[in-house]
Amino acid sequence: MRTWTIRKLLNWLITQFEKNDIISPKQNAETIISHVLKMKRLDIYLHLEKEISKTLSNLILDIALRREKHEPLQYILGETEFYGYKIKVCNSVLIPRPETELLVEKIINEEKKVNSLLEIGTGSGAIAIALAKNLNAKTIDAVDISETALKTAQQNADLNNVEINFFHSDIFENVTGRYDIIVSNPPYISQTEYEQLSKEIKDHEPKSALQAKNNGLYFYEKILQNAKEHLTKSGKIYFEIGYDQADKIIEIAKENGFCNIRVFKDLNGFDRIMRIFNT
Repeated sequence: MRTWTIRKLLNWLITQFEKNDIISPKQNAETIISHVLKMKRLDIYLHLEKEISKTLSNLILDIALRREKHEPLQYILGETEFYGYKIKVCNSVLIPRPETELLVEKIINEEKKVNSLLEIGTGSGAIAIALAKNLNAKTIDAVDISETALKTAQQNADLNNVEINFFHSDIFENVTGRYDIIVSNPPYISQTEYEQLSKEIKDHEPKSALQAKNNGLYFYEKILQNAKEHLTKSGKIYFEIGYDQADKIIEIAKENGFCNIRVFKDLNGFDRIMRIFNT
C-alpha cells in the first residue's frame, strides 16, 4: 500500500494539475492539502515528511480528480476567502473575485460615516459582510432575486457574526428606504463576452450572475433609473463595472440626473470602480 507524505502528495498534485492545464497548479495543490489537513498553506512546508492517513489522502485525491476536470476549487471545498473573511459558496452564487475587493476597499477608505447601506445583487453576501465588518453603519440591507443566494448570504453573515437584513427583491422592487450608500456588482458581461469565457466559468458558475442584457448594461440602467428615490440627499452609488463600460454608464447616469461621477482603475489599469454622487 502506498504511503503518502505531504511532499509526495504536493508534487503529485502539481504534476497532475500542470498536465490538465489548471491555472496556478502549485497554489491549487497547497490549498487542497492545507484545507483537508486543517493547516495554514505555509505550514505544510514545515511538515513535508509528515505521513498522511489513507482516509485523508483519499479525500485529497478525490478533490484533485474533480479539480482536474476544471470544477472550480471554491465550489469543491464549499468556501473561499474574500477581504480576509471566510465565505461559503455553492454553484448557485458567483465566486467572489479579487478585483471586487477593490470596490469594498474604496468604500471603506472613503466612507467614514455611513448610517445606512444597500447592496443590490448580494449573491454570497461577501460585499455586504466585508462592509459590515469595517463600517459602523446602523442599517445594512442586501437584496437578491435568488432565494438560494439569500440563504447562502445569511449563512455567511452568521458565520462572520454580522447583522445584515437580507430580503428578496428584483433590484428595488421590495426596497422602501433611503440609503447613504447603494453598492452593486451586478451581472455586466455581454452575451458575446460570455461565449468567450472559459469552460470552467461557463460550466459551473450561474449565468444569471454574470451575463446581462443590453450589452451588459441592463442592471446599471435599471438601478440608475430608480436610484434617486432610494438615496439620501448626500447619498452615493458605488458600482463595479466592466473594463470598457465606463463611458456608457456615465452617459446613462447623466440621463438620470447624476452629474458628479468618477471612475477608478484596478491594479491592471482597467476601469473597474465607479462612484456616483446624488448631488
